[in-house]
This record gives sequence, C-alpha cells and structure tokens, in this order.
Amino acid sequence: MLYFIIGMDLSKKLKSGQSLIGVIISIGIFVILSQAVVTLAFSAYDLISYTRARISARHIAIESIETIRNVSYNNVGTIGGIPSGIFPQEQEIQRNGQIYTIRTSIIYVDDPFDGTAPDDFLPVDYKRARVEVSWGGIRPSSFNEVSLVTDIAPRGVETMQGGGTISILVFDSLGQPVPQAEVRVSAENVNPPVNATYFTSSTGRLILPGAPICSSCYQISVTKTGMSTDRTYSTSEIENPTKPHITVIESQLTEVSFSIDSFARLNISTRGASPNFPALAGQTIRIRGEKIIGTDGLDNPVYKFDQDVITDINGSLTIEQLEWDNYYISLPPDSTMEIAGTNPISPISANPGNNINLLISLVPDNASSLLTIFRDSANSPVASVAATLKDSLGYEATAASGQSQDPNFGQVFFDGLADKAYTLIATASGFLENVSSIDIRGDTNVQIILNPQ
Repeated sequence: MLYFIIGMDLSKKLKSGQSLIGVIISIGIFVILSQAVVTLAFSAYDLISYTRARISARHIAIESIETIRNVSYNNVGTIGGIPSGIFPQEQEIQRNGQIYTIRTSIIYVDDPFDGTAPDDFLPVDYKRARVEVSWGGIRPSSFNEVSLVTDIAPRGVETMQGGGTISILVFDSLGQPVPQAEVRVSAENVNPPVNATYFTSSTGRLILPGAPICSSCYQISVTKTGMSTDRTYSTSEIENPTKPHITVIESQLTEVSFSIDSFARLNISTRGASPNFPALAGQTIRIRGEKIIGTDGLDNPVYKFDQDVITDINGSLTIEQLEWDNYYISLPPDSTMEIAGTNPISPISANPGNNINLLISLVPDNASSLLTIFRDSANSPVASVAATLKDSLGYEATAASGQSQDPNFGQVFFDGLADKAYTLIATASGFLENVSSIDIRGDTNVQIILNPQ
C-alpha cells in the first residue's frame, strides 16, 4: 500500500513538471513570435516613412527644376556661383513635418559639338542645373538623396557672356582621377563675388566656363571625405607660392590640377636609451614632410607639413590625419635631447591608408655624437652589427645595432665624442668587414652600406 501511494505521488509530480515545461516552452514561442511581429511592424513603418520622405523629396526636386526652367535665362545661376543667378546654393524647407535640404548647382556647358575652349571662343553654349534633395529624421536619405538634372539653352544662339574658362583636374597619389571631390571656388574681387561649391565628374574634372575675369583672385580648395586637402595660396600667406590663386583671362582657358588621397596614421612613441628603452614622457619632436608649397622672401622652401609635436605622459602621440609624403624626424634647435635611433629610419614613407608605428630613442645631448645607419644592398637596415669606434689616441668604444622591434634597428649611436677624425670598424654575420674613416663635427649622422660576403 505504501509503494502504491509513493507511486501516485511520483506520477503527479511528473505530470506537474511536464505541465510546467510546456508552459515555459509556450511562453518562449510566444516571445519569439511577438518579437518577430514587432520587428516586422517596425520595419514596415520604417519602409513607409522612407518611401513617403523620398516621394516628397522627388516632388520638391521636380518643383525646383521647373522653377529653374521657367525663369529668365540670365537669372539661371546660383548666388555666388558661376554663372551667377538668383537661386541659393543650399536651402532648407519643411514639408509634411519633415525638413528637406535642397542643394542647387548650375554651371555653363561647353558642348564639344562646336569645339571646346580655348578653340571655342564662345564656350558658354548652355547651362546645366543639378538639384539634390536630402532629408533626416527616422529614415534619413544618407547616400540615397534624390537628384535631378536639366539643361537650359538660351532662346537664340549662344552669346558671349564675358569671362574665361576654369578647368580643374583632381587626381590621387597614383595619378588616378578622384570623382565627386568637393571643389570650393571663391573670388571676392569680381562682380558679383564668387563663393560656390562644386563636385568633380567621374573623370576627376570640373570645367567652369563663363568665369568672370580677374588677376590672381580665384581661391580654389579641393578635398573629399576621408582625404587630404589641396588648395591655392595667396602671396600674403606665402611670398612665392607654387600654386597661387588663379587668373582668368577673357576667352582663355585656365587649367589647374590638385592631388588628394586618403590619410595615413602615425603612432609615435618616445623612448630612452638601450637596452631597455623606457618610455619618455613630454618629449617635443619635429616632423617635416617633403612637399613644398612655395618659398619665402629668402628663397627658403615652405613645407606643407612642418610641426613640433609633444608626446603625452606615456611617451605616446597619434597623428590621425597625415597626408601621404616622406617625413623627416628631428628635434627643435633648443632641445636638450638628441636622437639615438628611429624605427622606421627617417625619412619615413607614409602612404595613403598606412598605419605607422614610429619608435624614437632619445638621450641627453652630451657634446658631439655619431649616429650610424647600417643597410644592406637592398637598402634594408641590418640588425646585430658590431661596431667599434677608435681614435689615434687610444679611445675605443663598442656598440651593436638593434633588432627589428627596437628603436635603434640597424643603427649604432656613440655619444660624448670630440670633434675630430675617428675610425669605425663594423662586422655582421654574412657581410664583409667595413672600415670607415669618419670626421665628427657636432652631432653627425652617417650611412654605411655593408657588402655581402
């Protein structure tokens, strides 16, 4: 009888547990289905919102195009643009509770049917208007704005509007054209003043016929999201700029080119001397590129990038937007330190999109010094070079070049030297012994090519 009662209890508990499991499974299925329904509902709402916004944007674009086509031909242009006219380059309007941004670009077109400038003395054949409408909100346009284009021709034959033609070419570090680069054109000394933004075509070119004539007054700046900037310079900025503000001559073609590309990133770490290379905080480093944007009054080069930077409390510093170039690493003239090695070895080649880690070994400036860079025939640094420096009076010092992970990779540094002649003996596995006579004058840098055995 006892066994029967126990069996009954166990049976009831099993049935109760199965019921509980069933309830849990049902709740889980309900939650999953509810989430799917809610997600579907939100997706449908987003799609409806986006579709309504895009339909409204298209109506706005059509209205803007029709307005442009129905005004006097002489008024077809943008305020501050080439050609000048009555339409703002950018404006915001509200429609159905949504804010829309309208961007209008109007340019002259030099149709190749009758030749192009400078052979075509009337390059302002007709006008081309482009209207782009974008919006924000729950489902913004992002990169899917509405864009419409129309051409507007004069009632009669083309007539001379005055002015010349500006031709702008934008290319990258490899010489490839950069499409949709943003080109800002401004000129204050023309009537009416010009201050407009345009974008290059798929060939990286922008042509602006009908530009008002002026001498060295058109300031042009070119960039693109995630890329560097190239521009013209005035003589008030640089006495002799290599790319001055451009001049437009009546019925003539003025051509100018610009080069932009993606940024590199430079991570700097300042360290002490070998063998441990401890971090050194708050160190001032001078970084100078090779690109020259002109010369000063003494005919000295003016570099596009020439800055002093300071590392933080950890001896670190990151330059996020570094234009592609070759960069030289040095110290300010008043620095109490001197460089005992850099990795990579200066100059540093920064290519578009590169992420460069730069290690710099610094030591207190102590009399004259010698920094020797050892390379092989392929111009690569050589590690573990045993170097001995001697003079004729019995002085002798030894040191070895660092490994690939060290700030002194392929470099040997000697400090506390006198200004006189020394003999340097260098040996490394797989290379012939090299004996060089070096004349020390202050802080001296030399480079030695080791020949293979």
